[in-house]
Amino acid sequence: MTPDRIAVVGISASGKSTFARALGARTALPVLHGDQLDWMENWGERPAADLATMHAGWLARPRWIIEGWIDPMRAERLSTADLVIDLDFSRWVCTARVIGRQLRRVKRPEMPEGCVDRVQPHVIDWVFWKKERPFIDNALKAAVMKRYVRLTSPRAARTWLAAL
Repeated sequence: MTPDRIAVVGISASGKSTFARALGARTALPVLHGDQLDWMENWGERPAADLATMHAGWLARPRWIIEGWIDPMRAERLSTADLVIDLDFSRWVCTARVIGRQLRRVKRPEMPEGCVDRVQPHVIDWVFWKKERPFIDNALKAAVMKRYVRLTSPRAARTWLAAL
C-alpha cells in the first residue's frame, strides 16, 4: 500500500520539516507544515476556531504529508493518516538543533512571515526535558493508526528515507 496521507510528529527540532520535505520529494505528496496552523505573521497565535477549521480542511484533502505539533486535540490527524512517522530523537540531538537555530536567528522556510527564531531559554528547557513528548504520546494513544513507524535517530530517519 502506498500511503496518500502521512503524519510526521516529534518534539521541537527533531527535524520534522526537513524530513517531511525529503519525504514529499520522494513521494510527490504535498507537504503541509504545522507551524502554518499555529502561527500567524510575527509570532501571532492563530485563534483556536480558525486553527480547527484550517486543520479540518487539511485533513479533508485526499493526499498530504502534515508535519508538526500533535496533541490529543489533533489526534484525528493520526487516525486519518495512512502512515504516522514519529521522529523520537534524543534530547541531545534536538537541544543542539534548537540552540543552533536560535543562534542563527533566521526565518525557517516553513514559518510565516516575521517568525524569526530567537534565543529563548524556556524553549531550550522545553526541548531538553522533552516536555512535548507526553502530549505526543497521549495523541498517539488517542488515535487509531493504520501504520506507525518510530525512528529514534537522524541516521534511522535517513536510512528509512533511502529505502523508499
